[in-house]
Amino acid sequence: MDFSRAMAALRTALADSPRAQGAPDLVEQLLALVRPSIGLAVPARSRNGASAGPVAGWYGGLPGLPEGVPWPHHQGRPMTLLARLDCAALAPLLGPEWTLPRDGVLHFFADEWVHADFGADPGDDGCAVLHVPVGQPDRAAPPDAVVIPALPLVGAPVLAAPDYEDPELASLFSTDPPRVMGLVTEIRDRLPTVRHRLLGWSDSPVAALPGHRPLLSLEAEQGTAWGELVGVSFWLADRDLAAGRFSRVRRVLDVA
Repeated sequence: MDFSRAMAALRTALADSPRAQGAPDLVEQLLALVRPSIGLAVPARSRNGASAGPVAGWYGGLPGLPEGVPWPHHQGRPMTLLARLDCAALAPLLGPEWTLPRDGVLHFFADEWVHADFGADPGDDGCAVLHVPVGQPDRAAPPDAVVIPALPLVGAPVLAAPDYEDPELASLFSTDPPRVMGLVTEIRDRLPTVRHRLLGWSDSPVAALPGHRPLLSLEAEQGTAWGELVGVSFWLADRDLAAGRFSRVRRVLDVA
């Protein structure tokens, strides 16, 4: 992703905005918080069933795990695989902005949401992210595991902007709430809308986990039995994200 070119295009799009013209310094402060991300989507199918574009991962399905790597469990229950992503296919989309491993496959597991154990913050430990080599055989699910029907995912580089409710905007928001709210909304409205997002910012302000950045945000696809749950996001502390360390990943649940 040519981040500088994408940012220049966003500035050009804002050039005709009276709101942005009236607060150029504030606009620059907000644009400084824009991050690169990858939008993931289940592609439209052709008549013969083929998907459009190269597949960069899968929503649901079964994991490809090496021998000796156990299926993740939480409190004795097998977790559900929500997504598996091909790092080698996704890394070129962000180029130097890519902060994750450049090869292998990332598997995102989570416990059934009704069993989640919540603490004082919105995150919980009912999740796991496994980074494994490519080419591993699919692992049969444990008898009591929930398996989501597999759907292909294609990716595209997109910019992501924070919401005015994100903690990083607290100091700006406190100075002029209406203006900040309006500018943030205008910036976000000029960016693509995605169903699933890797890196960047969370698309749900209620999901923000202080001290962490969103790693992957997923929405429920048709046929996914998530009940009142409409989204799951995986979060890492900055230092863990920079190091590609997934042992302390947290999840946040977005309930309708």
